[in-house]
Amino acid sequence: MTLDQAVKTLSILGAVATFAWGVFQYAENDKKQAETRRIEATKPFLDRQLKLYTEATQSAATLASTEDRSERAAAIKRFWSLYWGELALVEDKGVEAAMVMLGKGLERGAPQQELKQLSLKLAHAARESLALSWGVKEWQNPHRPETEQR
Repeated sequence: MTLDQAVKTLSILGAVATFAWGVFQYAENDKKQAETRRIEATKPFLDRQLKLYTEATQSAATLASTEDRSERAAAIKRFWSLYWGELALVEDKGVEAAMVMLGKGLERGAPQQELKQLSLKLAHAARESLALSWGVKEWQNPHRPETEQR
């Protein structure tokens, strides 16, 4: 191979490598933009989920801990409002199951100690759900066996 042929071959290889690098960069940039769009599209859902989970767990905690009749009545009203409406938009199966258990406890007049346990189950289910939704593994219960973590 002559020097002239080697230079031409290297020029062609350089052009191909430059083109391939440009395609790679374009694809990587496109992936990043798609992820940014996905996050932006998901953010309103995640914000709403966090807000409603917080309200549900606050209502449950009030039901489980207050002796004040007016506070309890307001918490029951908010609990059932969340149960039959808004929360269904964002809850996962774990939170749904915990809400159903707490609702059944309320309907049958469960004792305060049982309501406390049901309230904690709801809070833990909400934490697990948020950990999955937000993609933050550290939010998951550190004491839960690895085989049970979703």
